[in-house]
Amino acid sequence: MASNISKFDLQGQSFKRNPHPTFAAMRAVGPVVPSKIMLLGKISFVTTHEATTAMLKDPEHFVVDARGAGHERQVGLKWWMPKSLHLLTQNMLGKDGDDHRRLRRLVDKAFHRKTVDSYVLSIRRVTDVLLDDLAASDDGDLVAHVARPLPLAVICDVLGLPQEDRPKFTRWMEGMSSVSNLMGFFRLFPALKHLSGYLREQFEARRRDPGDDLISALVQAEEEGDQLSEDELLAMCFLLFVAGHETTTHLISGGVLALLQNRQQLERLIGDWSLSLSATDELLRFVSPVQMTKPRFPIEDMDFFGVPLERGTALSGLLASANSDPDAFALPEQLDIGREKNRHLAFGGGPHLCLGLQLARTEMQILLEQLFQRYPDLGLGIADADLRWTGRIGIRALTKLPLAK
Repeated sequence: MASNISKFDLQGQSFKRNPHPTFAAMRAVGPVVPSKIMLLGKISFVTTHEATTAMLKDPEHFVVDARGAGHERQVGLKWWMPKSLHLLTQNMLGKDGDDHRRLRRLVDKAFHRKTVDSYVLSIRRVTDVLLDDLAASDDGDLVAHVARPLPLAVICDVLGLPQEDRPKFTRWMEGMSSVSNLMGFFRLFPALKHLSGYLREQFEARRRDPGDDLISALVQAEEEGDQLSEDELLAMCFLLFVAGHETTTHLISGGVLALLQNRQQLERLIGDWSLSLSATDELLRFVSPVQMTKPRFPIEDMDFFGVPLERGTALSGLLASANSDPDAFALPEQLDIGREKNRHLAFGGGPHLCLGLQLARTEMQILLEQLFQRYPDLGLGIADADLRWTGRIGIRALTKLPLAK
């Protein structure tokens, strides 16, 4: 594969505000664009919808565990990183084949459509309370008062974590989600340590007194010999805790902003709430809060969409670019809440398709309906130009979203 590194800014404010020109330029380079990013080093981005889909749905030739493609260790993990970080990365996102299927099977039932439906009333109640908090706030910040606490409360309910502990979770999650540079990376270690210790205490409590929650089910699976170790249990809960709330947080804030910036589409939704599911899927495509996948690695030298790849080359599917690919979507830079055959890749694809997709969709649908039924004339509390995005690569996330009723 060609060694020349293409330079594209995937972290700056102008890119976060409008990533479409950058993605178009990357697709013009080709379906595979070599690059280099902090901590991961050299990595190539798969830019088109067709190529990204093909990679994600081909576990026979692309693996997520770099050791299956000739590397000595998992890519991105350095010798100087603390043991706790190595441990928490040993979740099903970094597993292939039977190991991945075994771990996913243990939690799959908790995120089925039928199970998610049982949370609807709870999600509605929590959303109402949070919207009351938003209305009473001085800053009207949707991120702080709704987008962050809503998915956090929901995943805590799924895991069975006490409501009184949620302020601690919020602090820890803020520490983890603020990583945008090397210093921020080091600041996440204390949060990891606190969360790990807390989860281990919860495991022990469930062994003594199990309940009707996911942590109890996972602890029981461990004790019944379903090949789930204590370390795997910790890594699994950490994954569900982080992935179960952070992505939805950014979907909510980014989605509400997109509707406020596209008033005609918002009025269309307010006039017909049967469009809430297609609107949610379109916002997932349009916002693409998770912009790229974990790296994949070809297990052998191969030709991939006309690009020669060497075994072990690190590849990341650029989901946000795939979701704005004009070869896959008509007028992709326009928001269309009634878009049909919306084959977006916001949840990834293949065997690693996002486990919580139904839960995220449900939370977003409920939030949109309750927010805009209360405040149909809602607007931005600051100018578009004053909005700020986090600098984290791979995530499109507003730091704040002040609203005006």
